Amino acid sequence: MSKIVNSDRPRRYFGVHYRLLRFLGLGWWHHPDEGDFRNFPSWYLYYSILTQVVWVAGFVGLETIDPFVGEKDIDRFMFSLSFVITHDLTCIKLYLFFFKNRAIQEIVRTIEIDVYDYYQNVDKNRRTIRITKIMTASFVFFGWITIGNTNVYGTIMDLRWKKEVALLNDSAVKPPRTLPQPIYIPWTYQSDESYIATFVLETVGLLWTGHIVMTIDTFIGSLILHMSSQFSILQEAFMTAYERALSQLISDMPLDTQDESNNENIDILKDRLDEIEAKVKSFYTDVQIESAIEKSVKTCLRQHQLLISCVEKFRVTYSYGFMTQLLSSMAAICVVMVQVSQDASSFKSIRLVTSLAFFMAMIIQLAIQCFTANELTLQAECVSDAIMQSKWERMSPRVRRYLLIAMMRAQRPLRLSAAGFAYMDNRCFLAIMKAAYSYYAVLSQKEV
Repeated sequence: MSKIVNSDRPRRYFGVHYRLLRFLGLGWWHHPDEGDFRNFPSWYLYYSILTQVVWVAGFVGLETIDPFVGEKDIDRFMFSLSFVITHDLTCIKLYLFFFKNRAIQEIVRTIEIDVYDYYQNVDKNRRTIRITKIMTASFVFFGWITIGNTNVYGTIMDLRWKKEVALLNDSAVKPPRTLPQPIYIPWTYQSDESYIATFVLETVGLLWTGHIVMTIDTFIGSLILHMSSQFSILQEAFMTAYERALSQLISDMPLDTQDESNNENIDILKDRLDEIEAKVKSFYTDVQIESAIEKSVKTCLRQHQLLISCVEKFRVTYSYGFMTQLLSSMAAICVVMVQVSQDASSFKSIRLVTSLAFFMAMIIQLAIQCFTANELTLQAECVSDAIMQSKWERMSPRVRRYLLIAMMRAQRPLRLSAAGFAYMDNRCFLAIMKAAYSYYAVLSQKEV
């Protein structure tokens, strides 16, 4: 396989995420091909301040106050606490997206633009884009189910409230009117007009904050998956470096020395490597052949270094984001497990659907980052195996030394960490799930 022509490559890997980030007020994210790093140009700064004050500081603030104000039954407390944990800890991620915007954009530019200066596999890049879209859609789907069922449950409960109030006489004390999502409201909302306005405010707030969580997490997971895919492509680059060097030499031959076999692609040439080597050696000197092979291998080495530096920069930039993810997931999953068990035991079908959807969303949220980070580590380590399959035995000792250096570097694990406390991988995912279940077991015993 030869180097892909840039005009054929996919562009704007994160178009959907960028549009959502702009709409949600998290910065005017520019596509790498625009060459613009401005985060809050002109009027957009005021739009961003307004949205973050109203929906993040305002709505999340009221949501945070609610579990600790007044008497709360255990159902309301646990359901409210699960949202509070998720939304409050997301504020740390918001900080990273506001103030580390330039670093994240440079990482995206490396993945979308800079890597195309080297060997690429467009088909694999397109498959990766499709996978990221499926991953994003699955998380958004369960997020919408959670928010939608919350509103449905709230609407049904309000209709029951109206039915109950209609049966009361004028002297009877009316039961309090409740909202779908437990949230502290500093004004009275018992009348129809104020209730509808508050209901709409709460729904928009849930959608806004929920999409902030979903957009940030799926964007980060997609970025990790693209870095992992680039290491897989790098493996192809090393394994085909020798054949591609010979293919380039054949294509550079004068027209009168070429025959029909010279137009064959590199996959066919692999089956007749000895014959192709003989043909190349009949026209080029050993020095010229070695120089071409060395150039091909050095290009792979530069590609390897580019990807390593990209991953290291991302690890430093987003390490506290991963730490936030682990803390919020462990607490939220534990709380939601308690809620699910309560809803299942009391046969609250609508609340049970909401709790199960939220539980699945929390699992996917954690899995996206742990599984993609684990895949990144595995693909980076597999570069060493790819070098062993690079026809190194046909290369000169000088070129072999370059391959040995690359192999030694590839054998050093390339990992994403949560602020140095844990590595993001499959074992971390299982550890978080075990810890959440342990806390759930303790809370369940306390309930009994």
